[in-house]
Amino acid sequence: MSQARIVDYYAILAVPPGADLTGIQNAYSRLTTEITRLIGEDATIREGMERLNEAYSVLSNAETRRRYDEVYFSREIAETQKAEKAALRKRTMASRFLVAMLLALVVVQVGALAYLGRETATDIASAVLGPLFPESTSAE
Repeated sequence: MSQARIVDYYAILAVPPGADLTGIQNAYSRLTTEITRLIGEDATIREGMERLNEAYSVLSNAETRRRYDEVYFSREIAETQKAEKAALRKRTMASRFLVAMLLALVVVQVGALAYLGRETATDIASAVLGPLFPESTSAE
């Protein structure tokens, strides 16, 4: 389903999306001065002035600007969230893979020690886990 095209109020005022209120007010003041000089020359100038007033009324109010930005930047926000979720999945899979490989290494070590003739499971466990927990093996 196609989303309706949203008017770019930032482009109308010729300010970047990160512009502060002072920047918006300065741009509005500069543009209204230019447009009022031309207002009698062309009928489309009035329409331009209406667009300029509309853009200023939305962007100069913190609440209306926040709501406008949510809609205007919704695609970028969704793409960012999607990328963050993909990165999290990738990190989770990498950590699970690492844990699985470490577990496989422990199992191989246990098997090798059992094959080499260790007598009891306690001897095998202390041989494998001893380097990980040296304080428990030093008490013996």
